[in-house]
Amino acid sequence: MNKKSIMLSLAAALSLTTTLPSYAADSALGGIASFFGSTTAVILDVPQGIIVDTLWRSPLKTQRNLAEKFGDEKGFQQNVAAAVIGVPVGMVWGVPAGALRGAKHGMGTGWEKPFSTESFVVGLGEDK
Repeated sequence: MNKKSIMLSLAAALSLTTTLPSYAADSALGGIASFFGSTTAVILDVPQGIIVDTLWRSPLKTQRNLAEKFGDEKGFQQNVAAAVIGVPVGMVWGVPAGALRGAKHGMGTGWEKPFSTESFVVGLGEDK
């Protein structure tokens, strides 16, 4: 009997979570769906933001800014020196920056458009 009640409650919970996106549009449960959509998006977007910022965004921006500060942003020697310094520093800085950017993206987009594909993907072009 105990196993049946657990299975029934699990099935009820699963059926409720599959229909949560339909409650998001101007209904009494819109706040609840937005809350759960935002929470889910933050859980998924923080690791994505860390990966994107650690491996791509922060090292590239740091290297470009250093090359510009060294005098010539197109110069070979300036770019080599900037890459040697900027890539490791950018990778270290990318962890907290990516976590914050992923959390911001997840909270904002997850609340406005709960359970949409936009709320689960931290892209390279937005949220600068």
